[in-house]
Amino acid sequence: MLRCGQKSIIFLINNGGYTIEVEIHDGPYNVIKNWNYTGLVDAIHNGDGKCWTTKVFCEEDLMEAIETATGAKEDCLCFIEVMTHKDDTSKELLLWGSRVSAANSRSPNP
Repeated sequence: MLRCGQKSIIFLINNGGYTIEVEIHDGPYNVIKNWNYTGLVDAIHNGDGKCWTTKVFCEEDLMEAIETATGAKEDCLCFIEVMTHKDDTSKELLLWGSRVSAANSRSPNP
């Protein structure tokens, strides 16, 4: 994307884990080491091309990052990592997870 001069805005929603997997089947394997995704993009970028990264923790930071990405950094590939709480999910996703969990615990059809 950098080599081709892409000027996209990429949002990575980071809840620090596998929330849906926890809802389906919880276990210690769902506790993962959280990556520094903006650091990874910066390392890949390594000063070549036009790239801008930021990490946001609240709605105000996100609004400011979007304003920057669509304004001062509009000529860059922009990567915005949005940090959310690990349990920040919708009721519908929780319901779906519990249904999948129940289906997974049934014996298979012969």
